Amino acid sequence: MSYAVLHMQKLKQPAIKGIQIHNQREKESQTNPDIDGGRSHLNYDLVNPSPIDYSEKINKMIEERVTTGKAIRKDAVKVASFLVTSDSEYFHNLSEKEEKRFFESAYEFFVKEYGEQNIAYAMVHKDEKTPHMHVGFVPITEDGRLSAKDFFGKKQQLVKLQDKFHDHMVKEGFDLERGISSSRKHVESAKYKALTFKRMEEVAKERYERTMEHIQKIDDKTKAIEDIEAKKVLGLVGMKEQDYKTLVDYAMNGVVYQLQTENLQKELEKAQKEVAQLKKDMKLGQEKIRHYYKDVEKNMDALAEKKAVEKLKKSDIVKNYGELIDKYMD
Repeated sequence: MSYAVLHMQKLKQPAIKGIQIHNQREKESQTNPDIDGGRSHLNYDLVNPSPIDYSEKINKMIEERVTTGKAIRKDAVKVASFLVTSDSEYFHNLSEKEEKRFFESAYEFFVKEYGEQNIAYAMVHKDEKTPHMHVGFVPITEDGRLSAKDFFGKKQQLVKLQDKFHDHMVKEGFDLERGISSSRKHVESAKYKALTFKRMEEVAKERYERTMEHIQKIDDKTKAIEDIEAKKVLGLVGMKEQDYKTLVDYAMNGVVYQLQTENLQKELEKAQKEVAQLKKDMKLGQEKIRHYYKDVEKNMDALAEKKAVEKLKKSDIVKNYGELIDKYMD
């Protein structure tokens, strides 16, 4: 069974430009290898038909609708940015039409919950491994105050919101489960961290391999220069005009290549350190999974509802615990 995923992040003014660049793909990402630039044209915004200036729109919404007469604090939360998604397999089983209806239905939930006038953007990304939507809610209260605290000041408010979101999506015809809580949440959280660490190590290794390939190319060019010099020193066949031009060209750019090599060596060392650290993190994640698993087993009898206990015992999380450790922690 797939889950309805709803995650919220509070954004202050300095972070708004960054989320704009990410959402609208204004620059090629150097940190997210999952983005397929060849599919970015498939992304769409359910609020804005064309790219916008996020700060301009959000600040205009605040200026027009906040009526307190007081200046907005520099450290005020201006946007609650929600991530809406499920797992990749769930979307794989949906048609294009149903996938779009999924995000339209999710957007309707936010409109109903917070008002269309308070939604700055609803960007759907289809150029990553799992389709997802970023929804920007400007937290303006009914009495004209900018206050994220009113909406999300208590943990229970977000929990209740996730419940309502799940109910809404199920009513719209999407077969999804609500997120997990209590002891099961610990196991799921540890599993997520383990998968995250695994992916981070893969990214570090990819960077390492790309760096080595780059260094090898520079090394090959250096050897080509050495071959030309060897011909000259040994007094063999006279240097060809093309060889001469190549030598001059490489000589002129020698400093550049040297700097590139030094930078790449630093990048390589950094990647190797990252891999070493990530392996430590993964080992820590493994211990946490074992700890949470034992904790769940220990506290099963103390759970109030027998059905909940039986469901947990039969869950894939417990049954596949050993498989998870073998697959992601080796």
